Amino acid sequence: MKVAMVALGAGFSGSLANKVLAGEVPTRVSSKAVFNDKIKRMVAALAELIIPETDTPGAVEAGVPAFIEMMVSDWYKDSERDIFFQGLATLDQYCQSQFKTDFNDCTQDQQIAALKSVEAAAKTYKNVTPMSMDGKTVDENIPFFTKMKELTVLGYYTSEVGAKQELSYNPVPMRFDGDYDFSKVGRQWSW
Repeated sequence: MKVAMVALGAGFSGSLANKVLAGEVPTRVSSKAVFNDKIKRMVAALAELIIPETDTPGAVEAGVPAFIEMMVSDWYKDSERDIFFQGLATLDQYCQSQFKTDFNDCTQDQQIAALKSVEAAAKTYKNVTPMSMDGKTVDENIPFFTKMKELTVLGYYTSEVGAKQELSYNPVPMRFDGDYDFSKVGRQWSW
C-alpha cells in the first residue's frame, strides 16, 4: 500500500498509478527485453544523474535501470512506451545538435545539459485530464522527463538499497510516535 501512496503522491502516470492501486507490485525482471545496448547505457546514465551515488549507493547500484526496462516493457501502454523511446531519441538529437555526439558519448556535464533541456520542456506540459478517483480518466501523455524521473524514484525507493540504506528501515515500528525527533535518525522512515 505504501507504493500506492507514493505513486499517487508523486503524481505518477496513469497506467502506473492504476496498476499500483489495483494491488500489482512491480518486480525487478522484465518479461521481454525492449532495450538495446545503447538504450540500456542511456537509461543507466540518466538514472544515475537523477539519483547519483553519494554517501549511499546510486540508482545503478540499486538496480534501477533493469527496473525501468521492466516497467517500460511490462507495465507501460504502447502510447507511454512511445513517449519514453521518443524522449530518448530527443536527448540524442539534442546532443548531436549541441555537442556533435551521441548522448552516451557526452561528458557528464553535457548529459546534464541535455537532461535539463527535456526537464524544461516537461515543465511546460499541462495535464488536461486529471486523475479521477475511479482511475478511468488519467493522462498517459506525461512527458519523457516526468516518466524517467518517476521510474527512477520508484525503482530506487522500492529497492533494498533505497529502503535500507537511503531510508531508515524499520519493518515493525511497534508504536506510533507522532512527535519523533527527526534529528535522532537523520533520514525518513520506510517500511
